[in-house]
Amino acid sequence: MHSAKVLLHWLNRPSDGSPLEEHFSRPARFDHQGDDWTDDAWSLVVDVKGRPNTQGEQDGTARFLMPTAPQEWLSVGKKFTLFEGRTPVAKGEVKRVSPDAKRSRRKVLESGKR
Repeated sequence: MHSAKVLLHWLNRPSDGSPLEEHFSRPARFDHQGDDWTDDAWSLVVDVKGRPNTQGEQDGTARFLMPTAPQEWLSVGKKFTLFEGRTPVAKGEVKRVSPDAKRSRRKVLESGKR
């Protein structure tokens, strides 16, 4: 599993902080999915810090809740919408992808063997 740096745009801007906590999980509909997206829905775990800016934008880190999720959906430029129930709460875009922790740790260990 890998994580991605994302830019969220909150659809209903609160006056104080994010609409959700700093660490949350919500179902995400990716732009390539059709109207039947709930048949193949995956949840994202999102971490944010601070408050959204005046345009309702906020940086965060996202990863899929389940390791069996289609990791390729979290690639640079992919867009998604986060939902609470059937209500969209934020639109997001993947800005940068980080390799998974196991792969990074393995590369460090292998480089030390040389």
